[in-house]
Amino acid sequence: MPRRRRRTSLSDTGELDFLRRLLPYFRPGAAVIVGPGDDCAVVAVGNRRWLLTTDSLVDDVHFRRDWMTARQLGRKAYLVNASDIAAMGGRPRFCLVSAGAPPSYRFSALMGIHRGIEAAARETGAHVVGGNLSRSRTLFVSVTLIGEAPRRPLLRRGARPGDALFVTGQLGAAALGLRRLRRDAHARGYAVSRFREPPCRLAAGAVLARTGIASAAIDISDGLLRDLGHLCAASGVGARIDLARVPCAPEARRHGAALALHGGEDYELLCAVPPHRLSMVERLRSRLGCDFTQIGHVMPSRFHVRVVDSAGRPLRTAMAGFDHFAPGRRT
Repeated sequence: MPRRRRRTSLSDTGELDFLRRLLPYFRPGAAVIVGPGDDCAVVAVGNRRWLLTTDSLVDDVHFRRDWMTARQLGRKAYLVNASDIAAMGGRPRFCLVSAGAPPSYRFSALMGIHRGIEAAARETGAHVVGGNLSRSRTLFVSVTLIGEAPRRPLLRRGARPGDALFVTGQLGAAALGLRRLRRDAHARGYAVSRFREPPCRLAAGAVLARTGIASAAIDISDGLLRDLGHLCAASGVGARIDLARVPCAPEARRHGAALALHGGEDYELLCAVPPHRLSMVERLRSRLGCDFTQIGHVMPSRFHVRVVDSAGRPLRTAMAGFDHFAPGRRT
């Protein structure tokens, strides 16, 4: 029999398989309330609870330099982290920035990145309190956010069969903007703007957590179905999505459902709402600051996510989405 080839590289295992193997090695201490595996860690310091998250944007992986200004890059680096804070219902307070750049990178551009971060932080009530700068072959910006946790942070676990699934805003535009930028670095329009500057759903997340409407939540960064899969895995449930209800951005709708289901870069919130709290949705909708659309239900079938058409017929769709180490991955 031929010998089975060992999986030795990240492109062999993929991002999720690597994380599944890594996380068991972590041993959270007594102050860690929520460890790895959610949008943010939750830690206790004295009588306060804090949210911690970090994310990076890397040239030729998440963006290309000619796709956006340095200031836009800084804003996006901050906002993708703020989206994690929003998904837990928290409030950003402190920000650390780590950046790397080639020696030839322009001084004014690096200042622009930091000014973009500082402006976005100020708009959300946070303060930049430090960071690090290093020489690097590739430009990257990494932001760490520390946020105040609500009394009951929203987690990925907690969804139960029968809960309704809701999303904020509209999906698919950012993925369409990315597609257009790949063809033309100087492309313009709403879709491109959504790729360059994600929405800030901090107000919506805070309302969902403070009122107890949501039983579970996650932000949509890697695609609706992929991130819904993470929520289902954490909660030990399945889900049914009604394709006709998915709020696809008008520009993206002309390109089919794939952009809304798999596109990624949306940074909207996906949450589960128990049936007995659905009446609260209409009363509080105006306080969310954005559209809030029911797209399906949580089902008892563990981990299985099904998409159906308007007649209730199952559609064949893969659990695609963004994976850093998928074979053939490109910016």
